[in-house]
This record gives sequence, C-alpha cells and structure tokens, in this order.
Amino acid sequence: MNYWKNSIVAMLMLALACSGVILVYKKRSASGIRDLVYEKDKDAINALFHQGENWYWLISDFSSKTYSVDFMLEHKSSSQFEKLYDLLLKVLEVDGKIVGFFAYYPKSLYTWQFLFLVIDENYRSKGLAYKLLSYAIDDMVHRGAIKVELVTRPVNVRAKSLYNKFGFKQVGEDQDFAYFSWHKSYKL
Repeated sequence: MNYWKNSIVAMLMLALACSGVILVYKKRSASGIRDLVYEKDKDAINALFHQGENWYWLISDFSSKTYSVDFMLEHKSSSQFEKLYDLLLKVLEVDGKIVGFFAYYPKSLYTWQFLFLVIDENYRSKGLAYKLLSYAIDDMVHRGAIKVELVTRPVNVRAKSLYNKFGFKQVGEDQDFAYFSWHKSYKL
C-alpha cells in the first residue's frame, strides 16, 4: 500500500514539475523574441534594413553599396571582411511576422557591443525597442558583460532618447556619430 501511495505522489510531483517547465517555456516563447534562423529569416531582415530610412540609421557608411546584410546574417559576423561567427542575432515576431531585429557581440570578456536595433515602421511607438534593448542587456550581462557600448547618429533623437531612458550615458560625439556606454553599476 505504501509503495502505491509513494508511486502516486512521485507521479504527481513529476506531473507538476513538467507543468512548471511547460509554463516557463510558454512564458519565454510568448515574448516573441527568438534566435535568427538564416534561411527562414534573411529576406525579412533584409526588408527591415531597406525599409524607409533604416539603411541610413543602421549602416555607418550609408552610401555604401558594399555592405552585405546577407554576409552579416549568414556568418553571424560583426565584420564585413571576416567570417567571425561572433554576433548574437535575434528577431522579434508578432503574429508570425518579423517586426524587429537586433544584434550584439562581445568585444572583450566584459565589454559588449550592441550593433543593430531596428523595428518595422508599422510597429514603432509600442515599446518594442525598449523590450529588445532590455532583453539584449539582460542576455549580455548573463554572459558576463559589465559594460555595453553602442553608436548612433547624433541626429537620431529617438534612439538617443531610448538609450538615455535605459540608462546609457553619452560618452562622446563627432559629426558622424554619438557614442554611448552602459555599465552594470549604473542605476536605471
């Protein structure tokens, strides 16, 4: 009798544990953020890069016809000249459609570079950029980052506002770029 009672309790505990795992999994996938799958996602990401003025905001030499989004995506590379496989590439899906993309990589053991953040024009002003930036910072810190750096154009008022709101400090500016830094010790 005791054997059956213990077996039933063990089975119930296992069922509850499995339910917890399922709930955690659903919560993570409900965010809509996932790893980029090159063959499946490359066309949607290319479309985001070429939507409206995004090319200007995302590519440092915006007049360049040589920058290859495909090379960056396929080789997960922060460089256009080497297959570094150093970029973490993420997408945001809403109702099965890719509406956001972001990428970041380690520059050193404790310093990471936030490279790209783009939201589909039709999904802006909904807090999605903050959501993606928050996810990325949490992931980088989890991987050991103490400092995160990023660059934007000085005239990109919306991006600068987002970074300031998140706790980044502007550490420099020239005619082409505004440089930002976030440190784990900064208060949000």
